[in-house]
Amino acid sequence: MTAFSLESSSAATGLRVTLSNFLRGDYARGFFTGIAVRAFAVIILIEAIFLAEHFTWVFRDAVRHEADLAGIALVLICTSTEIFDLALAVAILMASYLTLLRMRENRELLVLFASGLGPYQLGALIVIAALAGQVVSTLGSGVADPMSRYAQRSILFSSELRSLKKGVAKNEFYYFPSYVAYAMDHVVDGAAPPRAAGKIPVIDASGAGSKSAPAKSSPAKGRDRTLFVYQQIGPRTSRVVTAAQARLDGPDRSGKIVLNLNDFTSHTFADAHPMPSADGATRADPLKCRNCTQMLKDSPPVTMKVRDMSQLMMVDQLLPFTARASNTAEQTIFEQLFVPDHHSGDARAAQMRLLAERFSRSLLSFLAPLMALLGVALTNRLTNWFALPFSCLALMSVNLLCEWVITSTAPLSVAGALLPPFLLYAGIAYAVFTLIVWRHSEFVRPQLARS
Repeated sequence: MTAFSLESSSAATGLRVTLSNFLRGDYARGFFTGIAVRAFAVIILIEAIFLAEHFTWVFRDAVRHEADLAGIALVLICTSTEIFDLALAVAILMASYLTLLRMRENRELLVLFASGLGPYQLGALIVIAALAGQVVSTLGSGVADPMSRYAQRSILFSSELRSLKKGVAKNEFYYFPSYVAYAMDHVVDGAAPPRAAGKIPVIDASGAGSKSAPAKSSPAKGRDRTLFVYQQIGPRTSRVVTAAQARLDGPDRSGKIVLNLNDFTSHTFADAHPMPSADGATRADPLKCRNCTQMLKDSPPVTMKVRDMSQLMMVDQLLPFTARASNTAEQTIFEQLFVPDHHSGDARAAQMRLLAERFSRSLLSFLAPLMALLGVALTNRLTNWFALPFSCLALMSVNLLCEWVITSTAPLSVAGALLPPFLLYAGIAYAVFTLIVWRHSEFVRPQLARS
């Protein structure tokens, strides 16, 4: 071993010890605390603007699922994760820029560089902030956001199921995957059918008076509701069910419910114009024929009248609730990496595209401190007013460029999803680092007038 190698080894060891002591010191702790506090404040501001903009959409969707005030608040909170990764990147950029600018104008960077270890110490601070931002962004977009989306769906499902337990409202349509229900008032003699003991009524077509009517109460005239249920059972066949009273008992632990109908009538007929869905779209498999009139004559309606009827069914037949893994947006980043979705080519493409977008957003948070350092290098008395907005604009331009690359490449594998964003950000990071080195004197010496 030569004397030169011994000197190099001792110098490297000394540098590591110096950097380790520096990063554990109060100065580095204050640097990271300042960035964290400023970034948190910026994230809160961005999230508040985002939620204010999306409140109308969230409120409309929640009301459509009969959610209460607490459910609306929970859905609104869960919506905040949709923009967290972008908000984090912008917040890190702004927080790093303000912190580094304050250090430069207070001549703290000048003192660090004068000690001979300034580039290493500053580089260590920037790299740690960048890595921390990337990790938080990955966890936010790859774990917290899918769970939040699943929680939104669970809250809306529970709200809709809870609203059905309270009974259907008159003169309102209720759209289910295979049914359309409608209730209207009518006058009947006699009490509503008794409720099954130990079971929870999910849907009750009877009015308010039936909720308190016991099983052995005497008949009394009152206002009740007639339930109309429309079902398209085939491309050319529909069914309309009417019932004086209706009730759903359950669900039990296995998800089974029992449909009870009183004074039940079923009409099955050929339907040339199926009823549209809730959004006005024509239902699946509409009738398309040129001789509809002749077909209707050849297919007379079938009517069936029954006094009482009970049917066993599952909750999923009324309110379907699919598994979380079946929805691409609700898959975590670990499921996208290790559980490929091969149900169809489109499902796999959507899964890999979302993985690439999440990875690119995490790299955006990694790039943010470097962009902040370049922004500080470009800040002087003339550019003080637009250096930070220009840095934010450049960061968002990188994000748009990466999204265009992802859309153009259309990845179908994990490597195809991760490699293009990585190469793009590596090239941009190298260009930013080259500009920083070129203007290193500008981000070390104070450029603004001291007050």
